[in-house]
Order: sequence, then C-alpha cells, then structure tokens
Amino acid sequence: MVNDLEKRFAEIKDVKGSFSQTSYLKDLEREEKYSGAFFIKKPSQMMWEYAAPRDEKVIINGTDTWIYKKSQKQAIKTRFSKETYSQVPIALLNSLENLRTDFDITLSEKDSLELKPKHQIGFIKEIILKTSSKKFPVKTLKVLDTYGNKITLELKDVETNTKPDDSLFIFTAPQGIEVYDMSQ
Repeated sequence: MVNDLEKRFAEIKDVKGSFSQTSYLKDLEREEKYSGAFFIKKPSQMMWEYAAPRDEKVIINGTDTWIYKKSQKQAIKTRFSKETYSQVPIALLNSLENLRTDFDITLSEKDSLELKPKHQIGFIKEIILKTSSKKFPVKTLKVLDTYGNKITLELKDVETNTKPDDSLFIFTAPQGIEVYDMSQ
C-alpha cells in the first residue's frame, strides 16, 4: 500500500480541488468548520482560499507564506518551513511521496495509515491518512498535534496534473491593504 501511494504521489505534478476542514481546538473546547478551494504545484507552490465566513487566502511560494485577510484589510508575510506545517496542514499534501523517509507508518484499517513523524514537523504528533482509489490517493487527512488539537481535511472534486498558471501562487497586495512582513 505504501509503495503504491508513494508511486502515485510521485506521478502527480499538481493538484486542485475543494476541501472541508473541521478543527477541534482543545484549549477553547471548540470545533470550527470551514470549506474552500486549494491548488498545489510541486515543488513548493500552494494556494488555498477559505469560503465565507473565514474570508482568508493563504499562498505559499517557495519559502514565503502570505495570509490575506480580506475583511480585515491586511496581509501577513512569513517564512514557510516544515516547522509551520501544523498551522497549514493542507501543505502536507505537497510532500507525501517520501512517506517512509519522513514517517513511521502503521496500517490502522484497510484504507488508513497512521503516520508518526520521524523528525519534528512543527507540533504534529500524528497524521491519519485515509486513502482513495481515485486519481488522487488521499480522501481525508487528520492531523493531531502535541497540544491535543485535531484538524481534519476532507478533499473533494480533486483533479491532478491540470497545469495551473504560476500567477495563482503570487500574492500582490491590493491597494489599501496593510502588509505586515514577519519574514525578517
């Protein structure tokens, strides 16, 4: 199963689709639900846009991350690295072709893998990956962190190798937007 997954991931150059996200925040004892669309282009370009009420767009292009909060008229620029995966779990989809290198793997059910990071990846304690027999091999991704938080991403309408335009992954702040550069 793992060999097949790694092989299928290696053949994928880009991905687009929609997602629904359920986040359980332990400290707040609250569950939040969001949805939106995402685009990923290897090796390191990602964009996802949350639908209302969240009204937020996240763009990763190489080592830069932009978080654009339209309703707050602000954009935040930070550095992206493996340590930040716990804040942006959908970015994990960009790096699953080397499962054995990055994770200790347990087959928990017929179509589920439990992935425990071999090296620190942010605050991620475990990832439960539910596989799919469709073109894109992931159906759901559940991320559990060391603080007891859980984020579950369910992927829908996924298409692969559609060659999205690079302009999707470039952020240009609209006029009147306050930009905070935290990447220094």
